[in-house]
Amino acid sequence: MENILTYITYLARYPLAIIVILVAISLAWRSLKSLLFRFKGHSQSAHGFFLMSQASTGGDVVESFSIFPTTILGRGRSNDIRFKDKNILKRHAVLYLYQGKWYIRPAVEQAVIYVNDRKVNQPKIIRNEDIIKIGDRQLVFVDERDSAESAGQEFSGSIADWRLGGIPDLAVKTGFSWFLTSLFFIIGTIAIIILMPSELHSLRPFYLAISLTFFFLSQLGYLFFPKFFNGFDRVIYICFIFLSNIGLIIQARFAFIDRIQPDDWTLDYFLEYIQKDYLVQSGVAIVGLIILPIIVLIVAKTNFLEKIYPLCLVATPLFYLITLIMGSGASEWGANLWIRLPGGFSLQLTEFAKITYFIVLAYFFKIRPPLKTQLLFAGWAGLNFILIMLLPDLGSMMILLPVTLIVFVVMTSEYLKTAGILLSGSLIFFVAYKTMDYVQNRLHGWLTLWTETNANNEQIIFGLQAIARGGLLGRGLGVGNPRSIPLASSDMVFSVISEEMGILTGLGILIFFIIIWLRGAKFSSNVRDGFTSGLILSIATYFFIEAAVVIGGTTGLIPLTGATLPMIAKGGSSMFAKWILAGILLGLCCRDEEGAYR
Repeated sequence: MENILTYITYLARYPLAIIVILVAISLAWRSLKSLLFRFKGHSQSAHGFFLMSQASTGGDVVESFSIFPTTILGRGRSNDIRFKDKNILKRHAVLYLYQGKWYIRPAVEQAVIYVNDRKVNQPKIIRNEDIIKIGDRQLVFVDERDSAESAGQEFSGSIADWRLGGIPDLAVKTGFSWFLTSLFFIIGTIAIIILMPSELHSLRPFYLAISLTFFFLSQLGYLFFPKFFNGFDRVIYICFIFLSNIGLIIQARFAFIDRIQPDDWTLDYFLEYIQKDYLVQSGVAIVGLIILPIIVLIVAKTNFLEKIYPLCLVATPLFYLITLIMGSGASEWGANLWIRLPGGFSLQLTEFAKITYFIVLAYFFKIRPPLKTQLLFAGWAGLNFILIMLLPDLGSMMILLPVTLIVFVVMTSEYLKTAGILLSGSLIFFVAYKTMDYVQNRLHGWLTLWTETNANNEQIIFGLQAIARGGLLGRGLGVGNPRSIPLASSDMVFSVISEEMGILTGLGILIFFIIIWLRGAKFSSNVRDGFTSGLILSIATYFFIEAAVVIGGTTGLIPLTGATLPMIAKGGSSMFAKWILAGILLGLCCRDEEGAYR
């Protein structure tokens, strides 16, 4: 009977791999199509708002100009509104919508702007019929809602829909994908229960209770979150839940299957250790689901994130500094990232530093900042990067720098400066390579990957061998040999998944992170202000970049960094920080355009 059950779990590799790839491709296609429609709609001007041009002496209106959520005015060809006046600079003024109000500010320090004959040096709110003067050109800002109200008329059309234009939200068609997501978790859970060795059968009720709790909470979230939060994105939610499902199943495989009891341990102590070991991963996942609606509510309905910006400005380098002073783990893991706590627990403040870093990044670039502000951010970010390299934490460096570059170039369109930052980042890595043995060892292991086996590359080599053994559909859950791979449950978990669940499952994991980025890009182009847009882009890009860095390191495409696969790899602080980021991302996506006009 036991052999029959084992063979059934072996056959389960087929539906598991097929389900992953079906859900991934289905959601990816919907997300890509929705994003393309969104970009098309985003090119439309703001309905109900425009500028009217007067002669400098206050003569008759001669021209009207459509405006966008962010409108650049100036003499250059790349501006949204272009004037040929010699007294107007190439980039003269920025007109933008922020939290329901329109602002105008100089695009550069040299630009001179007047609003109602008063000089403007800082962002200034403009209202209906305000007169804006740049160079010799006078412009009247028109808000058709106020004009209609003054005339005793009703404004036709919805301001909130000025960029929607009938674009379908493909996120609502997720019922079948959710069914497959639930089915995947059920099949995987049953397989783990069947594969548990006889000496661990007493842990079956514990594992079943944990699994049912997570399953029940995830079902509640899928059914009720959209009812309480307008605009809640089920696609992003499904991606996070599916990734968590894979993580819980593979970590249960590490905890309960093929576990060797040390000779000097009693069975009771061994069982207790296994329970505690798995409870770290599963407990954080359950707590993450419990706090998820609270985070979404706070982020979607308040300006809490904007208000804690000064705190995050201080907390980010402070977290790294505390870790640098109190951290440990370099002898085992290559970096001092763990702060030991009483009771045998540890804390990674660097994971929470990423959250505060993204909030500061989004706040600095909520509008296109002047050069002085950009330099201030560069100094602050440089301080953080120096502390990161002193830890040393090459993985965080390789993740945060690309995220910063992407947000910077999207929010500012400063391509030459982006190239300069990229060059500076390369110099930082070069200096780190020359001065740090840790970095040299990692790079040496990568460069010698295909010529020899040594202590610096054997982890990658064993991981690649495991991926090759798995093939497309995998060898079956519990049939792999993860003990041959160092740090299999954390750094190299992708190799174990590919060996036991197949390369198709590994490809599906990568697609899920691409979907999160696609959905983030869609919502980033459709929110009410620059801070929200920048923070959505930061978080969505972070999840994708971290997954790409981890998978690239595991497969030998880039040097191994020590970063872990989000929502899947073993971890406590890391997992909890990821759930907070997931809640923030989902909450930001609920900040719809209609809220900008209340």
